[in-house]
Amino acid sequence: MPPGSRDAYAERGSDNSSKDKIVVDVWSSATEEPDTTKLSPGFAVAALNAASRLQLTERKMANSIKMGYPLGEFWIQTDFDAIDESLRLSAVSATTDADRQALQLLNEQTSRLRLWSDWMIEQKNQMRLANYYISPAPLDNDERFQNTVACTTYLISTLASGRLQEENRSCR
Repeated sequence: MPPGSRDAYAERGSDNSSKDKIVVDVWSSATEEPDTTKLSPGFAVAALNAASRLQLTERKMANSIKMGYPLGEFWIQTDFDAIDESLRLSAVSATTDADRQALQLLNEQTSRLRLWSDWMIEQKNQMRLANYYISPAPLDNDERFQNTVACTTYLISTLASGRLQEENRSCR
């Protein structure tokens, strides 16, 4: 590079020695498109915590039903309170468009699980869950619940990868 060019210049050392220090600034001529699918690290951690809480609640509900135990409205509400707190922390951490899209998916997933659990509790209170308690098949064949489980699994995978992936059909 010719002396005095914008990419290289000589600078006298601060110790006033006769040695020159050469600094090279490299400029990329190509402009890179920003990655719109990348999640910010802080958000990914907070959102993964919320998604993990969703998954834990789904598992607790499924295990309770499969083992023939009545659904506990108190612990379900306690779980949703913890999920909501995790979602609030995720919202505070959301800084990019990808973060906000993932947060929206998490909020929608929480709403779906809440609607399903409210329906199950209503069915329990009306003594209409006998078929769920007799055999695991009704829960295994419950399309709403299975879609909820599949969507949560997708969200955990997406958040763990740190990139917003193409939306899974089960999340609709």
